[in-house]
Amino acid sequence: MRNIISILMFFVLSSFSYAQSENLTCLDFSKGEFRNVDENSNLSSIIVRSGIRQLEVIDGVESYKKIQWLNDCNYVLFFTDKDAFKDPFKKLVNKNGGISVVMKKIEGSIFYYETYYFDGKREVKGQGRIIKISKKASF
Repeated sequence: MRNIISILMFFVLSSFSYAQSENLTCLDFSKGEFRNVDENSNLSSIIVRSGIRQLEVIDGVESYKKIQWLNDCNYVLFFTDKDAFKDPFKKLVNKNGGISVVMKKIEGSIFYYETYYFDGKREVKGQGRIIKISKKASF
């Protein structure tokens, strides 16, 4: 049992140190597992991203999004039709062009970004950072 725990600890630490030691590019943030920290709300979530699909988990609640890449660094997030059908706010955000994400800088394994979306009355701005924790993306 101790051996299994030791192996698991080694795997977790190896994955974390790998992500921390590498200088990543924008393309490295198109696939993998990430921790997202929203600076405005102090919310933290886990993101699993695979090219044009994204799963975000906040406090155990899953939200799926489609990604429209504008270039290697910038993209627009749209809620899935299923999520937007259930939630009028998500439907409104999609109708008004989705959530634009603009890369501000990359430091090591951290992608700093700003977001913009229109909520029907005004443009809402946010900022945060995505920390790469794994190359694997499975969902």
